[in-house]
Amino acid sequence: MSKPHEELQTNESELSIMKHNANHATVQPKQHKKWPWVLLGIFVLLVALGTALGVTGYKFYKQALQVKDHEMAAVETVKQVKDIKNTMDPATLQKIIKPMQQHTSAARTIAHGGLWKLAAMVPVYGDDIRAVQGMTEVVDDLASKTLPEVSDTLTTVMSSDLSAGNGQINMQPVLDLKNAVNTANTQVQQQYKKMKNLPTPHIGLVKNAYDQALDQFADIADKLNQGNEMLSILPKFLGQDGQRTYLVLAATTSESRSSGGLGGSLGSMTTNNGSFQMGDFYPNTEFEGENSEVYTDSDKAVFPFSFDIRDQEADPDFNNVAKNVATIWQQSSHSTNVDGVMAIDPVFIQELVKLNGNVQIPNGPLLTGDNTAQFLLNDIYKDVYTAYQDEYFQYVASNVMDATFKDLSINKLVSIAKLISPMAEGRHVSFVSFHEDENKAFSDMGLTNGIPSDEEKPEFGMYFNQLNASKMDWYLHRNTQITRTSCNQDGSQTYHVTVTLENALSYEDYVNGPTYILGGGDLRGHIVDKMLLYAPAGGSISNLTVGGSAQIDDPQQGDLNGNGMIYTVANIAYGQNATFDFDVTTSPKAKEDLKLDQTPMGWTNTGVDYGKAACEIKE
Repeated sequence: MSKPHEELQTNESELSIMKHNANHATVQPKQHKKWPWVLLGIFVLLVALGTALGVTGYKFYKQALQVKDHEMAAVETVKQVKDIKNTMDPATLQKIIKPMQQHTSAARTIAHGGLWKLAAMVPVYGDDIRAVQGMTEVVDDLASKTLPEVSDTLTTVMSSDLSAGNGQINMQPVLDLKNAVNTANTQVQQQYKKMKNLPTPHIGLVKNAYDQALDQFADIADKLNQGNEMLSILPKFLGQDGQRTYLVLAATTSESRSSGGLGGSLGSMTTNNGSFQMGDFYPNTEFEGENSEVYTDSDKAVFPFSFDIRDQEADPDFNNVAKNVATIWQQSSHSTNVDGVMAIDPVFIQELVKLNGNVQIPNGPLLTGDNTAQFLLNDIYKDVYTAYQDEYFQYVASNVMDATFKDLSINKLVSIAKLISPMAEGRHVSFVSFHEDENKAFSDMGLTNGIPSDEEKPEFGMYFNQLNASKMDWYLHRNTQITRTSCNQDGSQTYHVTVTLENALSYEDYVNGPTYILGGGDLRGHIVDKMLLYAPAGGSISNLTVGGSAQIDDPQQGDLNGNGMIYTVANIAYGQNATFDFDVTTSPKAKEDLKLDQTPMGWTNTGVDYGKAACEIKE
C-alpha cells in the first residue's frame, strides 16, 4: 500500500536480553451515565434532614420521601435513554419529557411548600433546605424548558435534507441546529451557575450529595459547551465564508509512527459555501527527495528516518505533524493553500464503511464494516501485487471520504459526530485547523492529539515507531494494566503500570509471508519498535523495569522538540514478548483518573485494563 523504508535496520548486538512473563486481561473502563446522578444527588439523604429538624421532622420526613420517590421515578424515565446527553432523537426525547416533567414538577412543588419554606429559615440547616430546593428547581427547569425546546427544534431539523445534490450541503438546517444547541447550551450554563451558587449544605451527607450532583452537572455543561463550540465553527469549516482546502493523510499503522503510522498517500478535499469535493490521493513516492523532507535537529537525533511524508507522524504531537505535512504539500507540484490537515487510518476508514455502506474494489474484494482494516493493513500485502497496492488504497480512501459527505442528513451528521470522538481518542483520526479559533474547538473535542499537557486531566503517553522495514506492527499486540496504588498528601496520585508487548505472528504467516510484511535478513519476522514514554503534565515516571523474552535496550532519558521523555528499543522476534513495569505519578492538580494516550493499533480495542484502585481521588 505504501513504500516502506528500505534503508532502516537495527543493530541487534546493541540490545540486551532480559526475561520475564506476564499476561493481562483486557477490560474497557466503565462508562458512567452522567446526568441521571444529578437527579439522585438532590435527595440521597433527605431523611437525614428530617431527623436534624426535630419534632416537625416527621411530616417533613414524609414529604422528603415523596420528593425522593418523584425524583427516583424521573430517573427511571431517563434510563430509557442509554445516554441522554448524546441523543439527538426527538421521538425518544418526547417519550421521556412528559412523565419526567410530572415527577420533577411534583418534587419542586413539595420542596417549596409551607413546611419547607419554614424549615429554610432555620439557622444553619436552612442552607441544606435551600440547597435541595434549588436543585429541584434546576432539574425541573431542565425537564420543563430546555429539553422541550431542544426536542421541538430537532423534530424540524432532523427531517431536513442536508444534501442539495452534486456534493452541495444545504446550510440552513446546519445553521438551525447550531442555533438550537446554542440556546440549549445557554440555558444549561445558567442552570449550572445557579446550582453552583446554591447555599453550601452543612449536613455532611447532604453536602456530599450536593457535591456529587454539582460535579455531574458540570460534566453535562462542559460536554454541551464543547458540542456548541463545535457547531459554532461548522459553517466556517464547510466554507460559509469562502473556499477551504484540507489535506488528508492516509497512514498505515502496520508500520507504526508515534501519531499513527507511515504515511501512505496524501490527498485534499475542498469546501465552499456548503459544497464538498474530494480531490485525488497521491502515493508517498510523489513526496520524496530533499525538498520533501521536513524535520528538526531533535527529530534526527531521536529517529533514523528521512522525514519525508512517510515519517511525519513520528512526532507524537499532531500539531507539529500537520504543519510539516502542509509544508511538504506546498513544496510539491500539487501546491495549494491549506486550511487544515487530517490524518486517517484503516480503522477509521472501516468505521466509515460501516456507516456509509460496503465498498466494492474493481477486480478486488468487497470491503465491509468488519474486514476493511484487516485488508488494508495486512491482506493487501499478501493478495495484491505491490504495483497495485497504492491504487487500491487510494481508491478506498477517496471513495469512502466522498461517500461520507454525499446524501448528508442531520442523522448522518450526528452519526459522524458520535464516531469522531472515540476514533480521535484512539488516534485513528486527527485534525488540526490552521484557523486558531476553530482549532480550539477541535482541540476541545480531542482531535488535535498532542502530547500530555493537562495537569487536571492526567494522561501519560506511550508511542511506537517501527525501525524494521516491514508491516510487522499488525502483529504487535499491546496490553496495558493501570492501577491506582496511592493517593498522596500533596493531592497527586500514583499508579502502577504494566505493559506487555507480544509478537503474535502466526507460524503460517512466518513461513509463507512476503518480505514486504515480515522484513528481510536477520530481522525477518521481528517487531523492532522504538518506544517513547511521556510522563503526565506536572507528573513523573519512575521505577521502570523491563523483562520478557525479547531484546530490549536500556531505557534512556531523552528530549524531542523540547519535551522530555524516556525511550528504548524493543526487538521482539517471532514468538517473543516484552514487558515494562513502572510507576506514574500525576500532578497535585489532577482531578481525574490517569489515562493512556498511545499509538493506535489495527483495531478499536485499546488493550487497556484499569485495575481496582487502592484509594479514592480527593478534590
